[in-house]
This record gives sequence, structure tokens and C-alpha cells, in this order.
Amino acid sequence: MSTFLELGVPAELAAVLAASGKTEAFAIQRDTLPDSLAGRDLLGRGRTGSGKTIAFALPLVARLAASGGQRRAGLPRGLVLAPTRELATQIAATIAPSPKPPACASRPSSAVSASVRRSRRCAAASTSSWPAPVVSKTS
Repeated sequence: MSTFLELGVPAELAAVLAASGKTEAFAIQRDTLPDSLAGRDLLGRGRTGSGKTIAFALPLVARLAASGGQRRAGLPRGLVLAPTRELATQIAATIAPSPKPPACASRPSSAVSASVRRSRRCAAASTSSWPAPVVSKTS
């Protein structure tokens, strides 16, 4: 088995994973993280519980953390589209424990749904803080 550090996950993210008991990568994570962290496109499939959410969320969070860019009001820094509200909520919960600067006290991501009025979706997106990916249900 490979550790997240061996796969190229930044130390700060690997520490967050280790704190929640995740030290060894699952197969889909081992197979995808080196390429996705390098910015390559990929496609992966796996069973429920196989580690897909972490495999595909880590590169987004790592890139946002490394960019150091400042958040602009009303504009998300990342966007994840999910086919169901339940999956959007799961992805947002997976991203939420991501490291953030100590000065940021609010949540790092928002889950919004296409079934929610556009004004509320925009408000949710504009109030999320660093690293500010928005996870949205597709219609």
C-alpha cells in the first residue's frame, strides 16, 4: 500500500487525512492521485466506499491551497458537479475537513442544489470561505 505523501499529496493535506485515520491510499487513490495532482485529466470508476470522493477531491483542494489566491466575493474558486443532492452533500462533507488558514473560521465549501432557487445558490456560493469549492447538484 502507498501513503498519501508517497503519492504526492501535500504534507498539510496528508496530515488532515492521517488525523481522521486515513494513512494508506485505496486502489483508486493510488491509481489516480499521481496523475490528477499533476493536472492531468482522468476517469475512474469504483464501488461505493472505494475512496473515489477523496481521490477526486484532493487534487482540487491541493491546487486551491497552493494557489494562494484571494477569494473574491460572489465567485467560487472551484466547482464540483454531482448528479444528486445526497452526493453533493457527501462531497462537501469530505472537502470540509480540509486545512485552511487559521484566520478563516467559516466553512471551506458549500453544497448547493439545482432544486434551490438561484438566489439562494448564489448566496451559498458567495458566503463560503477558503478554499471555496462549491459542490452543486446537476439538473
